[in-house]
Amino acid sequence: MVREENVKLMSKIAIYEKNNGRQEIPMNSFYKGDYVRIYSLKAVVHATIAFALIAAIVIMYKLDYILSNILKVDYKILAMYLLMIYACFISIYWIISRIVYARRYEKARPNIINYNHDLKKLREISEREIVKSMGGVVIHDDFIDF
Repeated sequence: MVREENVKLMSKIAIYEKNNGRQEIPMNSFYKGDYVRIYSLKAVVHATIAFALIAAIVIMYKLDYILSNILKVDYKILAMYLLMIYACFISIYWIISRIVYARRYEKARPNIINYNHDLKKLREISEREIVKSMGGVVIHDDFIDF
């Protein structure tokens, strides 16, 4: 039998899963610290790739100057300069990504709690209906793992 309460609850769950749930439900499988670390590491890897591509573009743009002064340039100082720029870029990017992912997790957490609560409520309603349809007797055949 279709109950209005079940339909409303299932609609609410489906709307959440379709909209925000795609991004927020996978967060439920992580602790906050783990989520922030993993996604910050991904951001640092992407920033490293972006830095390398930008450096390659700058080198291509300045190739005429580089080739004309190939023997005059002190490559040790140039390498140290590039490493300092890279370290600053990655440090700033890492801090910003940690802040962004921590806020994203905190913003999604109440929605995930409500989603889990709605799923639990739906399960309880369906179990009650099963009990009523079986005349009040339910035999659970759950697997017990020791």
